[in-house]
Amino acid sequence: MDIKIKRLLKDLHNSDDDLRTLSAMTLMKLDFPEEETRNEVVSNLVKATQDENVSVRFFARKALDKISMAEKLMISSVEGASVPIKERLLSPNFRSRLSAVMDIKNKAQKGEDNLKEEYKDKLLEMLEKEDHPFVIAGLISCLKYFLEKEEASILSKFLSDSDNRVRSNTIEAIEYLKAEDAIPSLFSALSDSDNRIRAVAAKALQSFGEEKVFTELKKMLESPEEWMKGSAIYALSHIQAGEAIKLLMEAARKSTNQDTKTKAVIALANYCDSTVYSFLKGMSIGGDDASKEAAARALKLIEEKYGNQPPQTTIVTEEVAQEDKSENDEKQSEAPKEEDLATTVTRFFRRGKEEAIGLSNKTAINFALNDLRKEIDEHVREVGRSVYDLYQGGELEWQDLVSIGNEILRMNYFIQKYSEQPEKKAAAKSNEGFFAQLKSFFSPKTQEQKNSANLIEQYTKRRDNLFLRMGQLALRKYEDKEDDFKPKSLEAQYLAYQKLAERL
Repeated sequence: MDIKIKRLLKDLHNSDDDLRTLSAMTLMKLDFPEEETRNEVVSNLVKATQDENVSVRFFARKALDKISMAEKLMISSVEGASVPIKERLLSPNFRSRLSAVMDIKNKAQKGEDNLKEEYKDKLLEMLEKEDHPFVIAGLISCLKYFLEKEEASILSKFLSDSDNRVRSNTIEAIEYLKAEDAIPSLFSALSDSDNRIRAVAAKALQSFGEEKVFTELKKMLESPEEWMKGSAIYALSHIQAGEAIKLLMEAARKSTNQDTKTKAVIALANYCDSTVYSFLKGMSIGGDDASKEAAARALKLIEEKYGNQPPQTTIVTEEVAQEDKSENDEKQSEAPKEEDLATTVTRFFRRGKEEAIGLSNKTAINFALNDLRKEIDEHVREVGRSVYDLYQGGELEWQDLVSIGNEILRMNYFIQKYSEQPEKKAAAKSNEGFFAQLKSFFSPKTQEQKNSANLIEQYTKRRDNLFLRMGQLALRKYEDKEDDFKPKSLEAQYLAYQKLAERL
């Protein structure tokens, strides 16, 4: 084993939280072609998914997902794609067994006939004997297409499996089967040590109409861990219920962490709802700069998904809708003067500039082209952000896009890290006397604070460039229909991109 990997595995068990996190992040970026090394790394990462630090657990899981995806790509070269499925199911090599299971799953998704008679009993027999977590997870994901909802109890025991992927696939299978008898088992998953499992369980329970799930999601939103809040927001964004909208609006209003607030705002774009539309309109006018930008993005997404006409109906309770409408009416009544003034000033100086310089037609066209190119770049970044949402939800299977997602994740980690340092010091100083705090307030920034601000700016710029790259690659795949890349959520954004390209 390479000395570098040995050191990373040692760091993965270090007492320092940051060192363990950085180790997991680095392992997420590496490739492990040797099976012995890969197995050792996987074993250590599985242990790290139970780490007391949520960020270590998060990056360890991402690293495991990447290894799993890489192994899927290697499958075809192990025994050859020409080997029959039934032979691969009996192979001593777990990659071959997994490839056979995935082939059966793909056939089932396409609705091929007689698969149940041919494979169901064999898959159930394998599930009883299988010991590799990757194959177990694949079997559960495949069997949901063969089982009746009365047979969901066969899968329920895997809700307590040590592997988070197995637990997650089990929950999704129970949701797919609509097995109401499994609801009590799902409630125990709401207390899972893995925050993503909790979110998946919450989403599954709500699909059964269990409103109790919102109690747990409220707890997640009140957690001091931003990762936990992010998982709750992800779950809520997939729940079409008035209570979900209410919780997302509260998170958008009250979150002190800007990244969490932005996630809540963007999550609201999943709803074609008049209360949501009114809330976002108000925030786009009366919020802080970052919230205004996020609300404008969300409104744009709603228009792309559901059309230009504002929604006329709501699933939110009348009391909440009326309260939100009153608040937004106040903001909008104050906004026009500022908005009109800004528009007037911009137009005045633009016209003055053109008149003073005496722009030629060619130069005027160049100005227009530059403006349009900037608009296209910003739209492509929006596409990148949408693809990154798919990545965070575990719905992205294309390795080149996943690699960019991993890098964005790393930028987010550093941005959060250097943002939290001044906050921690400020909290420590809050215990000092009044005059000490006053002196600190008027003192110039320390070199350390300046360094943190510079680093945050650098990582934010890198992240914006990565969103642009991710958007460009996704649009190219979508246009070329590469690897059947056709996410439904990108359809409206792709059409809007085509219109911008035609204008250019």
